[in-house]
Amino acid sequence: MTAAILLQLVLNGLAMGIIYSLPALGISLIWNASGLFNFAQGDLLTLGGYVMLSLFRKAGLPYIPSFMMTVAVMGIIGYALSQIYFYPMLEHRVNPQIILIGTVAFSVFIRNLVLVIWGTTPQTYKNPFGSSVLQIGELYLMPHVIWIVAIVAVLLITLQYFLRGTMIGTAMRAVAQRPTASYLMGIRNDRMIALTFMLSTAIAAVSGVLISPIIPLTPSMGGIIAVKAMAAVLIGGLGSFSGALLGGVAVGIAETLFAAFVSSTYRDIFIFGVLVLFLLFRPGGIFRASVAEKV
Repeated sequence: MTAAILLQLVLNGLAMGIIYSLPALGISLIWNASGLFNFAQGDLLTLGGYVMLSLFRKAGLPYIPSFMMTVAVMGIIGYALSQIYFYPMLEHRVNPQIILIGTVAFSVFIRNLVLVIWGTTPQTYKNPFGSSVLQIGELYLMPHVIWIVAIVAVLLITLQYFLRGTMIGTAMRAVAQRPTASYLMGIRNDRMIALTFMLSTAIAAVSGVLISPIIPLTPSMGGIIAVKAMAAVLIGGLGSFSGALLGGVAVGIAETLFAAFVSSTYRDIFIFGVLVLFLLFRPGGIFRASVAEKV
């Protein structure tokens, strides 16, 4: 195998890894805000892909307006989820295990809702990034690989600026680290948690939109992606945004190389094996999120 082919595999794995890193980032956002996992994150990704399918292919809207409308719709769903379910549960100090079981139930609900509305047949739409292979020297790349990397890079830079460089982002981080102190300082915890869920669900929608032209949409596709996103979170470091990104990229590249050199059939088992090793020997992940930072 030549160096060019190896580099091409790495780039393809990078594109998939970035897609995994988006729901992983959403999981980290919710964990920082509420100390909980949202097991419906993968199915929210699927729902975002189907909403995009309805707007772009079936309604015939242009790609960019469809993209923006999908993100807006999913953000509203995230807000409703936080106000109807998560924040009331947290406010009444419900057992976290019960809240987690509720997210599993919500995951099942979304999956069945997709089945009822869109059916079981795998669906896709024309790749908006083009289907002509690009040749760069000895490399052969699909256009969507370049576009996915570029779109997600802009998204992550914007998100980092929002969280680090704005008052609202600072308030969100303050609520995540010291909710009682934040409340005493006049910050509305419910609004910050709602905004966190909006961001998390919108990010999942972006991932669903970007992956839809590559992998046909099915009601259950979010399940395996959610598992890999969870692996990315735990490998990168629970609660760390940088860790979620690095963990997702590592998972994507590792599974692509394993599929090419060993077997594509057992690549999921390989990723789970790597996750087990991290849990055994470095349970904190590559980056350990610090909660002692003052904001």
